[in-house]
Order: sequence, then structure tokens, then C-alpha cells
Amino acid sequence: MKNVVLVTGANRGLGLGFVEHYLSKGWYVIGTCRSIKQAHALEELKNHYSNDLQIESLEVTDESSISNFICHIQHLKLDLVINNAGICIEEQLGKWTLATFTKIFQVNTIGVALLSQVVWPLMQPKSKLINVSSGLGSISLNISPEANFDAYAMSKAALNMFTARLAAKLKSKDIWVVAMSPGWVKTRMGGAEALLTVSQSIYKMAKLIDGLNSEDSGKFYSEEGDRKPW
Repeated sequence: MKNVVLVTGANRGLGLGFVEHYLSKGWYVIGTCRSIKQAHALEELKNHYSNDLQIESLEVTDESSISNFICHIQHLKLDLVINNAGICIEEQLGKWTLATFTKIFQVNTIGVALLSQVVWPLMQPKSKLINVSSGLGSISLNISPEANFDAYAMSKAALNMFTARLAAKLKSKDIWVVAMSPGWVKTRMGGAEALLTVSQSIYKMAKLIDGLNSEDSGKFYSEEGDRKPW
């Protein structure tokens, strides 16, 4: 039986990279996106992996969308969940808005929590739930505080807290929950000056994911496998 992985935000960037990686490894992949009609890259992959790729519509900030999505996958047993969907909106001090902070937290933190609470019962013992975080979420490192990523950084710090708390809740189920920074990646979010290509970041993270065990649950890692400070 094939291993099964769920990847959110799978239509581009790191999400699409994870989908491509696990399809190439022979996994059954569930890739989610907000609009299937606009997920052209996923549809192209579907042409080549018709039996191994399931594309589903999912808006992580919409509880009804989450409920509908779960109905489509509840017959499956998951070996890996990658909470990758996220947004980043720049706003400088003096121009912060409630709308921007709310939207970012809804997607990057609250949506992850709401989806995780309905997904984990489908996960097998020794399965892994990965929350794609960011170095910007480290309070200790406080990377680039002069930049306009304040709401994003705060949302990822909150995601890290969620990771630690969910790991404790699922310890008795033998489900391992880890926060992981992908590094600075050449995506629409990371920009052209980033140090890593999507393929390089995915290779590093997938290798790290493969080697995770129960002792790693509740921790925060870089793509290189180093413990990152909270």
C-alpha cells in the first residue's frame, strides 16, 4: 500500500514542490488549493500521475470548506501532513491595519489549527504533521525587525506555539508534530534574491522529514536539520 501525504497550498511554490517530490517517490498525494480552476500546474501533474494525485479545493479559513474537504478524504489513512498554505503581506509601521493582521493570522495560524484538529484522527501511529514555519517566527533571533513583515513574523511565532502544544496533545497517539523553516527560498513570497531554489529547499526538508522520530516532536527545525530557537 502506498504512503499517503496531504499538502496544503499545493498549487505553487513550496507546496507544488512537495507534491512533485512525493509523487516522484511513489506516494499517493492529496494536494489542496483555494481554486482548482487556477491550479494549472497541479492539473498538469494530474495528467502524468492520474492514479496518485488527488486535487481538492480547500480554504483553510473557512470551516465549511474544511468540513467538505474532510468528507473527501476520510476513507484514507495519512502518513504525512504538510501544513504549507500561508500568506505574507508587507505593511510598515504607521500603516498597519486590522484587516491585514487578521487575514495573515487566519491563514498562517488559525487555519492550520482548525485543519489539524480534523486531520489528525486520520493519521496513523508514527505519522508526521509538519507545520511550515519561518525563521522570522523565532522571537529569540528576531530576524530583520526593520523589515515590514511584522504580522507575518507574529503569525509564525504563534504557529510555533501551536506546534508545541499540539505535539503534547498527540503524544499519546504517537503522532509527531514538528515546525520547520524552509530557509530563504526563491518563491513569490521569498523573492528572486533568496538563497535556495524550491527544489533545493524541498530536498533538504524531505530528507529531514524522513529522519524524524518521536524525540523530535514539538520542536522547531531549520531545513538543515538544526534546532531553531523559539
